[in-house]
Amino acid sequence: MRLIPVKQALSMMENAATAKSEYKKLTFLTAKKDRSLCLEHDHNGVILHEQGYRDESTAFTNDSKDIHARKRAVKQAFKREFPRSHKVYVSTVK
Repeated sequence: MRLIPVKQALSMMENAATAKSEYKKLTFLTAKKDRSLCLEHDHNGVILHEQGYRDESTAFTNDSKDIHARKRAVKQAFKREFPRSHKVYVSTVK
């Protein structure tokens, strides 16, 4: 795991939300590691796991209309889970 700035993490997460991402699983954690956001690719689409303020999972398909909703949901979840963070830990699986 490495520590990166929150702006870089948000752009990584938005890019990973597309169907052509190089990552199979992308996980972000706070410094205390009590809140996390995970984006996981499977054969049907993308699953967004939130743990912290909300404990829920949201599945998205690979439809072209769904990409905009997926990016919006990722951005909202990111701001909800990391509201005052300046740096986050990132863990990737390719």
